[in-house]
Amino acid sequence: MKNNVPALGQRWISDAEPELGLGVVIEVDARAMTVLFPRSEETRVYARANAPLTRIHFGAGDRIEDADGKSWQVLSVQEQHGLFRYNVRDDAGDEKALAETRLSAELHLSRPRERLLAAQLEARHWFPLRLAAAREGQRLAQSPVRGLMGARVGLIPHQLSVAHTVASRLAPRVLLADEVGLGKTIEAGLVLHAQHRQGRAERVLVLVPDSLVHQWLVEMRRRFNLAFSLFDLERCAALAEDGDNPFLSEQLVLAPLSLLTDHPHLLTSASEAPWDILVVDEAHHLGWSPEESSIEYDVVATLAERIPGLLLLTATPEQLGLESHYARLHLLDPARYPSLEAFIEEQDGWHATRDLADALIGGEPDADSSAQLAGLLPDLALKLDQTEGREAALKALLDRHGLGRVLFRNTRAAVGGFPARESHPLRLPVPESYATWIAKGAIWPETRVDEEVWLADDPRLPWLAAWLKAHKRDKCLLITRTAPVAEALETWLRLREGVRTAVFHEGMSLLERDRAAAYFADPEGGAQILLCSEIGSEGRNFQFARHLVLFDLPDNPDQLEQRIGRLDRIGQRHTIQLHVPLLDGSAQARLFRWYDEALGVFSHCSPTAPTVHEYHLAELKPLLRPAADESALDELIGRARGLRETLEADLAAGRDRLLELQSCRRDLAEPLAQALAAQDDDTGLDEFMLAAWEAFGVHVEDHGAARTWILQPGEHQLIDAFPGLDPDGMTVCADRATALSHEDWHFLTWEHPMVRGVLEWLAQAPQGSVQVAVLRNRSVKPGTLLLEAWYEAAVQAPAALALDRVLPAEPLRLLVDARGRDLAPQVAAASLAKQLDVPEIKLARSVIKAHRDDAEALLVSAEKLAAAGVDAARTSARTAWLALEGAELDRLKALQRVNPAVRDSEIANAEARLAQGLAALDRLQMSLHTVRLIIAA
Repeated sequence: MKNNVPALGQRWISDAEPELGLGVVIEVDARAMTVLFPRSEETRVYARANAPLTRIHFGAGDRIEDADGKSWQVLSVQEQHGLFRYNVRDDAGDEKALAETRLSAELHLSRPRERLLAAQLEARHWFPLRLAAAREGQRLAQSPVRGLMGARVGLIPHQLSVAHTVASRLAPRVLLADEVGLGKTIEAGLVLHAQHRQGRAERVLVLVPDSLVHQWLVEMRRRFNLAFSLFDLERCAALAEDGDNPFLSEQLVLAPLSLLTDHPHLLTSASEAPWDILVVDEAHHLGWSPEESSIEYDVVATLAERIPGLLLLTATPEQLGLESHYARLHLLDPARYPSLEAFIEEQDGWHATRDLADALIGGEPDADSSAQLAGLLPDLALKLDQTEGREAALKALLDRHGLGRVLFRNTRAAVGGFPARESHPLRLPVPESYATWIAKGAIWPETRVDEEVWLADDPRLPWLAAWLKAHKRDKCLLITRTAPVAEALETWLRLREGVRTAVFHEGMSLLERDRAAAYFADPEGGAQILLCSEIGSEGRNFQFARHLVLFDLPDNPDQLEQRIGRLDRIGQRHTIQLHVPLLDGSAQARLFRWYDEALGVFSHCSPTAPTVHEYHLAELKPLLRPAADESALDELIGRARGLRETLEADLAAGRDRLLELQSCRRDLAEPLAQALAAQDDDTGLDEFMLAAWEAFGVHVEDHGAARTWILQPGEHQLIDAFPGLDPDGMTVCADRATALSHEDWHFLTWEHPMVRGVLEWLAQAPQGSVQVAVLRNRSVKPGTLLLEAWYEAAVQAPAALALDRVLPAEPLRLLVDARGRDLAPQVAAASLAKQLDVPEIKLARSVIKAHRDDAEALLVSAEKLAAAGVDAARTSARTAWLALEGAELDRLKALQRVNPAVRDSEIANAEARLAQGLAALDRLQMSLHTVRLIIAA
């Protein structure tokens, strides 16, 4: 076909200005041709001899649009009187002939085949960048740490273990109940990040106490790049003005729980929105008893009935007693925990499982233990004489007969690495203004007199001022019960003593509290002391300080542990110094003895302290009065200490031992940590992003710190909104340790929004899909044409299936010669690349135009070879999918037979997921991703 001879009605595209769209020839003479570009309403006159134009010619299998915007698939093509006539078929199966003159002027040449034949080329750097993006994208899809590598967190085993276990479930419903300071928020963020990245949780609702709203907002964005939208009453009212449900306006929503408890109509709106996961922090505030439930509990229960996934966070799962603990587990899984009575009966059934677990850990079990294991795990071929066999048995035992399906609780004792605690009680004289109240047993006498009086008389104030002046280089946190006391202390210290102070209480706005915390955290000119009301004892992290002043003592040990937990956290490198100024002979002095000697909370975190305190509370209260017999208090302290030690031993041997084994699975955590560490050390990300920034025109400056760069929008940037780039510039760091110490820098990983945006852009945009190269090899005859093509396995399926995990790990590479043979097995890509030169675009286009028919024949051969490989790719993917999801389904079925914690809905969802994936893989096709035409010189 002489399709390069211009004729009226032909469709051509400008090589220099492809953005003009398809042009139509409207005039031809001996020397010139005139082309109208309807899309841009431009007319150009070109010399026929060297017009920078390419004739558009579609082939069988191409998708085209007609002038009415309807899409068709080309079946065949003929040329009549210089014009192409396409035989096409639409999606409904209707066929017709479509003249070239009826093609849409809006048609974009995006497929590599079309762009090659139309000689649509770009600068040489795009080709390797696009190819690298395809390879890295598929490698990341199959990474064992997919969803975990993008978080700015330390590689802490117990957090990785919990996150991986929970995130791998469909619609997880769990209670994250690690002890104070072990990172429950980080675990929840890791789960959300992983589920979001895997397409399993697109819509998330997070409900937290009012005091923690901004902390969550900042943590989710700073650590996990999850951009939650903050919802308050004002925003909801504005969004609902048109009658729309405000909770449908965003995918990731963060709100105070009070928004729904105080406004029932908003609860209705929230419950009608299609959420994937609900997260509730500080879940111990969800009060419940057999007689009544709190409004907070009822709100969460209403949402939990409708939302598939549920994460409850609390550091004190049994703070309000066994009944309240049961109530939270009932929220998670009513079928598993149907009644309080059944739950109580179950408490003593864990010792046998613990003993078998210890037997497996200790080596080959004896005959009796082996027989018990065989009875509990009848479907497994137990090989207890082998290490691998014992590990498999332990994993199955904990999975089927343990506690960790719903409850995850890591303890400080199991995790280790926490600092010691030292308490410094200081007994001070009782001022005259307090004497009457002290005698009556008042625990907090400062609240019984005028502010001016206690500020003038209380001996704790001059002691505090003197201590601060003697320790000017030390940061100090002070927590007291009420906002008025915190405010009064801050004013007194700042105005009278000249101490740099900050105050933090519930009467301040969230922004004011965040600013106060930031001022306190500033190591140079920041506040020496932060004075908090009780609101400062929940959720906040101040582990950069080591001194805590307990100006007063709360009336329950869990609240005291919450206070201490602001400093005693992962990351604390110093012994915690607890300063407790006490009025001699007061009820608070006796309360200190109770907490210290009976409950032991000043020396360590005791999980049984709330239980022991509640058990003896009725006896304790009258003994706190100064007039009470102190020997009776001594006797009570002795009994309480004995009970606490017994309970701690029982927990360590029973329930907590099982939770320890299940909540931190070392067999999972260590490989995950190693894989993440290896990913951190891989500098391939640096090379890829430096090439991407250069290609897109982003201005890059080396910061000087390890693997750190300063980015600014470039003057000639390819796209106005480069993915993830702040218009005002930003600093990015690819070194985890450096990024953890510079929270204002972005932690650059393969899962950072900027990197993901570049990968997605390169996968969808046409840039780099075509290249022409000249082969410099004397053994190859000059003029020989080769076609190097890369094909990707493509499936149409919901993102939540994450089928890319089982697709081929590398694009299919073909090297086709004129005889239709694939030379790729004999000629490695790297070896061939060293022998190639990339000519200037003008010369490259002339090569394509001169050999267009030959190039089209090579493409046809490549398509046939790729089609022949579809069956192998499909079979491999199906096998991998069955191994991945089928094994999980078998595990769930085996688990359900012995553990009712596995819901029928989980089994049904897993079965549907397996079938849906297999059906999608049956439709797998090989799609041309990148193509290079090679001519030997």
